[in-house]
Amino acid sequence: MTQQTPQEIKGEAIAWHLRLRDGAAAEWDAFVDWLEQDPAHSDAFDAISRADAAIEAEAVPLHGQPTPANNDDRDETSAPERGAWGRRRAVGLAAVAALFLLALVTLPMLRGGPDRYEIATTAGQHRNVDLGDGSSAILNGGTRLILDRNDPRAVELAEGEATFTVRHYDAHPFTVVAGEHRVQDVGTRFNLIREPGRFEVAVIEGAVLYNPEGARVPLTAGQALTVRTGARPALSRADPAGFAGWQSGRLSYTAAPLKAVASDLSRATGGEVRVAPEIRALPFTGTIRIEADHGATITTFAATLGLQARRAGNGWLIEPRARAPH
Repeated sequence: MTQQTPQEIKGEAIAWHLRLRDGAAAEWDAFVDWLEQDPAHSDAFDAISRADAAIEAEAVPLHGQPTPANNDDRDETSAPERGAWGRRRAVGLAAVAALFLLALVTLPMLRGGPDRYEIATTAGQHRNVDLGDGSSAILNGGTRLILDRNDPRAVELAEGEATFTVRHYDAHPFTVVAGEHRVQDVGTRFNLIREPGRFEVAVIEGAVLYNPEGARVPLTAGQALTVRTGARPALSRADPAGFAGWQSGRLSYTAAPLKAVASDLSRATGGEVRVAPEIRALPFTGTIRIEADHGATITTFAATLGLQARRAGNGWLIEPRARAPH
């Protein structure tokens, strides 16, 4: 498991506090699992709970509601009492504002409303995500996933790659949106890639429906659908065990353009891998093993194709070999 930063743990603690205060009993098992993952989770959750309790104690008046300003029956002690309550209320509101600001800073970026939030990974990082309904996702590097606290069955893949393991419910299908693309489970495990100009869905177990409200293309285990800008959608079949091979450091391809391979290498290694324009469409079939020495992985891959890889800025450029002068 990737080591979390204190800020990430605090953000998750705030998220759980907000979810559980609404009485979502169905999420209790997932919450307990989260607590057991790391002792720091329990400490962070307790701290957030204490802060929230302190806010509520300050915000609620101790001596009833303040006397209305137009009440002619007020005595001389009512004004100081109102002043004291007003100060307590101001302190409480300030604390609420502080906690709200803390949530904005430490929680993943909110999009589309207060119930939508983002979980992201940096290039080269993997992360396991419990989706709260018995389903889960594993995020590859450079991936952004948008979740909804009110509906764990609706997910958006904003960017990158993720493998979803879905608990199926006939009455409430699990759906992933990726731009104009929609994938709906039929009780399954599948891998998605979304990046500019490229979308791929590959079924590892079970089945999915691609674009369920339109073309309704059914895909079963071992099938993959690739949609690239400027090209017809391509349906292919391969060993389903290889569709999420990135989780174990193996990338497998059948006639994939080098541009797509370079994008996958970038997510896997944590460094930008680019391909010279004249060879971006060159097809590659085979398997790449991601070694601990990422530079050796990239240079060896290029060499197997009769190409060369060289350092370019903070990343790598794969290009044709320079011809020796005559």
